Amino acid sequence: MSAAIQCRDVTKSYATGTTMTPALQGITLEIQPGELFMLVGPSGCGKTTLISVIAGILSQDGGMCRIFGEDLKSMSDEERTAFRLRNVGFVFQAYNLIPSLTAAENVSIPLLLAGHDRNEALIRANEVLRHVGLGAKLEAKPAELSGGQQQRVAIARALVHNPRLIVCDEPTSALDHTTGGEIMALFRREVLKGDRALVIVTHDSRIFHYADRIGVMDDGRVVRIAHSPDELELETSKD
Repeated sequence: MSAAIQCRDVTKSYATGTTMTPALQGITLEIQPGELFMLVGPSGCGKTTLISVIAGILSQDGGMCRIFGEDLKSMSDEERTAFRLRNVGFVFQAYNLIPSLTAAENVSIPLLLAGHDRNEALIRANEVLRHVGLGAKLEAKPAELSGGQQQRVAIARALVHNPRLIVCDEPTSALDHTTGGEIMALFRREVLKGDRALVIVTHDSRIFHYADRIGVMDDGRVVRIAHSPDELELETSKD
């Protein structure tokens, strides 16, 4: 089976005044279908930039990154957008919910953008919201929801179109331990459906044990990969 994500020597820099600041410095990484992969490391080490490249939101400066065999950098903007609508679900750290829409309407957006009938999209959105424990909040607007509830709406929106790749930036940051565990168990079930992959950026050590592998980033590089939280702790203790 070919890799879900295949990155080779990926680089990315940002302009800061008259200088270029490197964010990714030669990332080489493979993630397999059916894998839940976590990225950890200090703030500013390049984690969010890397998942943005993987999800096709940003283009890398150099190197290669293929998602299910597709090179997103070689696509036009329209082709890349269409690919994301079919294949990628993204959970943003800031939620990015539309204040004037209900929870169900927010969740239905990926389906509507893909051309689905509005009623069918709302039925599917309601189903996924119930799946993440928000069956009583279908008509609530973001301002009427707690931070944790808004996070679950964002997660439901990422899952509603059954994407092959789910990319999350701190998905449990606003959740209590019990709810965070429920969401991670849901993610595991989604990944175990077979041909999906899930990449999570997190500082939440409580959820490390849900990962198949954990990539440790520092200064724009993946410096090591652990296969369990215990291994990660052992490696850290040696530093």
